[in-house]
Parts: sequence; structure tokens; C-alpha cells
Amino acid sequence: MFPIFPPTPQIDFDLAPDRDGDAFFRGVSPSGQPIFTVRQDFVMTQRTAFHEIGHAYEALLQRQDASVDWRAQYWAFRGFPGTWQQAAAEAATKTGMAQWIAQPQESWAEAFSIAMVGGGQEKTLDYGRTINPIATRQFFQSLLNP
Repeated sequence: MFPIFPPTPQIDFDLAPDRDGDAFFRGVSPSGQPIFTVRQDFVMTQRTAFHEIGHAYEALLQRQDASVDWRAQYWAFRGFPGTWQQAAAEAATKTGMAQWIAQPQESWAEAFSIAMVGGGQEKTLDYGRTINPIATRQFFQSLLNP
């Protein structure tokens, strides 16, 4: 569905159970492999897996063409107010879960997850614009075919 992904990701050793968060996208290796890790006591769910894959998708798009503001395209698609940069600046004034909920990169990953799973409740700020999973999947796919 997304040919930008290499055939295999890099899976790092599990994190200790006392770490905050369940799973993490840790970046892209020099060869272009997404790097993931999971807390050792966390049982992976589809929603969490696709959320982290959503982060990797954004990073791979950026790696493919850094001149495109991929997040701005997402922000416009969702019809969110202002810019993603303004939202990021506002999120930076918050702490804990309130910060996570307001971060544009987390919104992207949540939307990607819901689009891939086919439904679910968004955990990030949606500005009153509920995700349409089918339209959102089409949006993410369209980024590979400008």
C-alpha cells in the first residue's frame, strides 16, 4: 500500500517496563529502515503499531523530499485552524499528556493509525473534525503520487 517503506524495519531491543510510553518510532537508519522499539511489558495492538508506522511514514516522506511541508498538507487536509507550527508552539507550552495531545506529529500518527485500522477514537486534538478513515487513507496514499 505504501511502497516508500523498505521490506523490513529495524526492531530495537525492548524498553524497560518503567519507561513512559508503550512503543516508539526512533527514526530512520542511514539505509532508510524505520527503527522501532516497544516497552517489554506492552502487548502490541494494531492501533499502536500503525500509530508508530505513521511517524515512520512522515519521516520517509521527508527523507524522500525535504522541500515539501508534508505536515502542512496534512493540516490543510484536516481543515485544522492556523498552521501546524502555531499548534506546535502552543503544545510546547503544555506538559505531560496535554502536550502529547496537542502535538501536530502525534495528530498525523493518530490519523494514519485510524486510517489503516479503519476506525477508532482519535487520542489527539481534532479541533472538532472527526477523522473519516477512508478519506484519510486516500490522503496518505496520495502523498506518494503528487
